[in-house]
Amino acid sequence: MKKLGVMIVGPGWVAGQHILSFLGNDESEIRVIAGVLPEDEARARGYMEQYGFQCDFTDDYESALERVDVDVVAVCTINHLHFSQSLSAIEAGKHVLVEKPLCFDMKEARVLVDACLKQGVKTHVGHVVRFYPAITGLHNFVRRGGIGEIYYCESDYWHEIIGAWKVRNETGGSALLMGGCHAIDMVRWILGEENQISEVFAYSTPARRRLDFEYDPTISVTMKYENGAIGRVSTSLESNMPYVFHLQANGTKGTIRNNGISSEWFPGTNAFMEIPAVYPDDWDVSQHPFPQEIDYFVSCIKGDVESDLSIPKAAKTYEVIFAAELSAREGRPVKLPLSS
Repeated sequence: MKKLGVMIVGPGWVAGQHILSFLGNDESEIRVIAGVLPEDEARARGYMEQYGFQCDFTDDYESALERVDVDVVAVCTINHLHFSQSLSAIEAGKHVLVEKPLCFDMKEARVLVDACLKQGVKTHVGHVVRFYPAITGLHNFVRRGGIGEIYYCESDYWHEIIGAWKVRNETGGSALLMGGCHAIDMVRWILGEENQISEVFAYSTPARRRLDFEYDPTISVTMKYENGAIGRVSTSLESNMPYVFHLQANGTKGTIRNNGISSEWFPGTNAFMEIPAVYPDDWDVSQHPFPQEIDYFVSCIKGDVESDLSIPKAAKTYEVIFAAELSAREGRPVKLPLSS
């Protein structure tokens, strides 16, 4: 069976995990690494030596998109490059896995969605938290009716980020784009993506501990659903605390809280039953389930099915993000869908 040829774009920190995951996938083969920074060739050669493989290196990404032996492009660059590099790859007819965040505004999201629909390629946005075994188990339990009808769900991304490009508007984007997008995605997934959000309201506050942030590093978002449910997300990127990814969903027959379950399905218990599986409680990308995510995307390409995190589907998460940022700026609730 023909292997999928893969191009890794941006051999930075997270790219190392993509490389390991594609190397571990029997149906794909890394054929080129594309660099965008002066130090990227050394980084790429370092990965080749470290992981014992060989491929081409190029600093001409656009020309590399013309290669007929490249089927899949994994965009692992700094946030502000994701939109343009993903769009170029889609327009070149390549399947695209793009790390979060997808883009920086709703106009960009719509351009990407239109390009996907026109080209008919498979795409996937890297909301890797969905692939943690505990999260997958919780989601499956919820979808089987284990906690009944959910009327409230919250998720929080609390973390202190370090790095000059991460705190800048131009390159990092915002608190939700840097990390809070995982929490927005999680609330939408647990409450059911078929359920529509009708209104978003958010408050944000400037940095207090770290004065290097160009954007407000702390934001709280409330989402009103058409079915009456409420979603809530908070994000703080200057938190003086260990990394926390909090999840809670309240339903008519029970509750999930982080990796614990309380449900009428298990009568006679007065404590949360802990899921004996890995939960997202570490910021280190080496702990993230990239192999599961990449295996899933490869299977989507091979099986000719749309990813559950395709760009057209994930764009709904980014619409909530951009509505929240607009709400925080203007101090008012914002209706969905966004008009512009």
